[in-house]
Amino acid sequence: MRRVLCAATLAACLMNAAHSEEPAFAQRPETQPQSIGALSDMMISILHRHAILWMAGVSNNWPLADYEARQLKTRFMEAAQVYRNIPVETVTAATKALDDLSAAISTRNKAQFTPRFLELTRSCNACHVSAGVGFVVIETPRTSPFTNQAFAPATK
Repeated sequence: MRRVLCAATLAACLMNAAHSEEPAFAQRPETQPQSIGALSDMMISILHRHAILWMAGVSNNWPLADYEARQLKTRFMEAAQVYRNIPVETVTAATKALDDLSAAISTRNKAQFTPRFLELTRSCNACHVSAGVGFVVIETPRTSPFTNQAFAPATK
């Protein structure tokens, strides 16, 4: 009986420690392999792509902007598949905002690029609020964090 009590106490402690690492919505399903990154790691990748997308758009590098928008959509879908308890509405809102932004990119419409990028950013922040991590606030980049990447369109 003592062993069972100790085992149950240990299990409860481990469960509490595991749940304190990430918000409740971000718990990795038990069936997922450990090689799948934490949601926070996925979001760092998305944050980087968000910044590169902005720099590409304001530099009129439409092929790079298109590439980054497609990569962002892939990362959003991966996060939604791995963490199935992310609210569907927030994934849908982000995907719609990204689709609208992609339309501006495909037509090389700089006048639509900025407001649609801002809508994408708003949808990211709305998702964070609904997930209980509203202290993670995404902004439009002021400068490039990537000093080793050129954003101007390639010349032929």
